[in-house]
Amino acid sequence: AKGFVETDNTVFNLPEFLATVVDDLEGMVTKKNQRISCKHSGENMVEQSKAILKNILLNLLSNASKYSDEGKEIQLNSTVINHRVILTVKDEGIGIPEKDQKKMFTEFFRAGNVEDIQGTGLGLSIVKKYIELLNGKISFLSIPGTGTEFTIELSAEK
Repeated sequence: AKGFVETDNTVFNLPEFLATVVDDLEGMVTKKNQRISCKHSGENMVEQSKAILKNILLNLLSNASKYSDEGKEIQLNSTVINHRVILTVKDEGIGIPEKDQKKMFTEFFRAGNVEDIQGTGLGLSIVKKYIELLNGKISFLSIPGTGTEFTIELSAEK
């Protein structure tokens, strides 16, 4: 289903781009007195779809904020190495219960520990579709009560 979104690739400066995505979320995270820290290593220039990457990151970062308490830090790290982009979004949030972890990318699925937090359950299934459009991979590691880290791996060039 390639029709639902444009995958137009451009060459851009990844750390600069990530800084603008973080700026977009500033209002949301400052409300909860949270902070998004950004670290980048490796090459700066990548060729990717900015629009899709932005959607993916806004989704993962807003989830990280939503499921984390006041005052917590969210880390957005990027590495460009061997023509690959590796992005990680790590939070210190409520984590994902083990029994729910294998269903995380299913449409409308919501983990059992989020009943007080608003959401549609669509976010991660959309993120996964976006990443597939970019021929990338997504995985995560989560420890309930400690936090979750999502890792995305994409090509850095066409």
